[in-house]
Amino acid sequence: MGLTAARFDLLSALLTPTSDEWRSLGAWQSRLRELLGVSAPVVTRMLQALESLGLVERAREERGDRRQMRVWLTDAGRRCILYARSVMLRAMRRLVYVAICFGQHRDASKRLIHMDTLEGYLDSLRSQFGDKASLYFRWGHPDD
Repeated sequence: MGLTAARFDLLSALLTPTSDEWRSLGAWQSRLRELLGVSAPVVTRMLQALESLGLVERAREERGDRRQMRVWLTDAGRRCILYARSVMLRAMRRLVYVAICFGQHRDASKRLIHMDTLEGYLDSLRSQFGDKASLYFRWGHPDD
């Protein structure tokens, strides 16, 4: 699909809002920077690359603070990220099943116990390394 992890995250951030009005207005480029936890130059370079691929569009704010840029997905961008999410979700479900139960437990309650143990380990590791990212994603948890 030609998406790096960073591009996937940025396109996902643009797809997440459900309001049609929000989609038509677009997201503030500065808000994307905050959501992704990257610097302004990084988000600008990412958006330039995605814009050249036809996956996003940007426009300068016409009223108010003209330094602000709005960003939104193109139809191609929306199709791309929806497809990428579905592929990733299928792969993650298989990976999590193998990781938490070694592919052996068909019992849903045993899988849930293993999942909870794994999440506890991951939470502890993330905390020790100062990682602020969420284990839960708006497009669904692999165990859902």
